[in-house]
Parts: sequence; C-alpha cells; structure tokens
Amino acid sequence: MGTRNDYDKEYKENITKAVIQAQKNGKGISESAKEYGIPDSSLHRWVREYKKNGTFVGSGNVKPENEELIKLKRLNKELEEENAILKKAAAYFAKNQK
Repeated sequence: MGTRNDYDKEYKENITKAVIQAQKNGKGISESAKEYGIPDSSLHRWVREYKKNGTFVGSGNVKPENEELIKLKRLNKELEEENAILKKAAAYFAKNQK
C-alpha cells in the first residue's frame, strides 16, 4: 500500500490552475499528473472539484454558504442541552418543595 500525501490548499490551487490552462492548450490531465508527480486520480478529482466550487473544500475548509448553517446547528445543540438541564432542575426543585 502506498503512502498518502497531503497537499495544502494553495499548492492544489496552483497546480490545478496550471493543469486547466494546459488543458486549454491540448495537454491531458494524465500527462500533467506525470509531470507534477501527482497521482492521476487525485489530479482528476482536484480539477473536477475546482471547476465545481472554485476552491477546495474539506480538511477543515467549509464552503462559505455552509459556514452559517454549521454555526447555527452548533448553537442549536448547545441550547437543547441547556434546555434539558433546566428541565431537570425545575423537576428536581418542584419535587422537593412538597
């Protein structure tokens, strides 16, 4: 089994832009992959993702339109936990007042 290389976002963007430009000049992705020493499948995936999103998502990167949704889900979870604690406390105090 081979080793996995992790490439940073800036490197991937630079390589992808160069590959897209090379494609316009008639050079294939597989040819570029050999030139840069990057697995063919990885470079194909990078180009597809870059063309679709204009950036790279994953490894902690979030699409801007999903950022607010993630924050709201996190806040909702916190509020549900606080609400559950308050319900238990209210039940405890109501039970002990008799």
